Amino acid sequence: MAADIFDSHKEPDEVFLPLSSERYCQFYDMEMANFHADLPFYLERIKTGPSTVLELGCGCGRLSRQLAATGADITAIDLSLSMLHLAKLKAAPTNISYVCMDMTELALSRQFDTVIIPYHTLNLLITVDKIKKCLKQIRTVLKKDGRLLLQLFIPDQTIMDLGSKKLFQFQVLEQPGGGKVIKEIRRSYTREQLTLEERYRVRPQKPGAANEDLNHTLYLAAFPAEKWQALLHDSGFTIYQQFSGYGLDPFKPGNISCLFIEANRF
Repeated sequence: MAADIFDSHKEPDEVFLPLSSERYCQFYDMEMANFHADLPFYLERIKTGPSTVLELGCGCGRLSRQLAATGADITAIDLSLSMLHLAKLKAAPTNISYVCMDMTELALSRQFDTVIIPYHTLNLLITVDKIKKCLKQIRTVLKKDGRLLLQLFIPDQTIMDLGSKKLFQFQVLEQPGGGKVIKEIRRSYTREQLTLEERYRVRPQKPGAANEDLNHTLYLAAFPAEKWQALLHDSGFTIYQQFSGYGLDPFKPGNISCLFIEANRF
């Protein structure tokens, strides 16, 4: 009989099923519904009373509903029909129009006072060419004295030093009907790109309800701040103000992970 070498054994690989767009929207809404840290940046720069705002990547309407309270006429676009369906199911003010549209293929017949790209949405385009295409189209739908407001992910030193390693984080989300969702995030970085694997362990805690393990992967452009600044300039924008983090501290080059920019077209 051959000897049993314990070191040669390994635990079976965990099996995660692909996450559908509908389930992802539910989890995203659970996670972001009460997130308001970015709201002051936009509220302070949108005029009260008559004004027009275009939001790119509105998701399930978290931000657009808050901005509509200013009285602005909001056009909110997203590529995900599932996100838009969820946004429309929520109590939405009549001054919001939700539209399914690709932000690199804007088909709009009007111009806006303000265009916003919140919560790292522009990073999702990944390539310089797609980002420039989007920015140049934004310039055409922005009024001459209009403003572009955006939030960008910037890789900090912790991310850039990962090498072949992965950064692991997790949080616990409470499901509205009971039970929990444990969200695990695995980040890796290479060549100005962040790979973001999100794993959702659904634990219903109800008799007869089965556990689920689901995942999906996102890719983000992870450019340094100066590269984003150059992309904006090359696309016809002048940066008016920059802030580091949700505290809106004055921008200083260095170890930051969140950059807010207010820019004007020239």
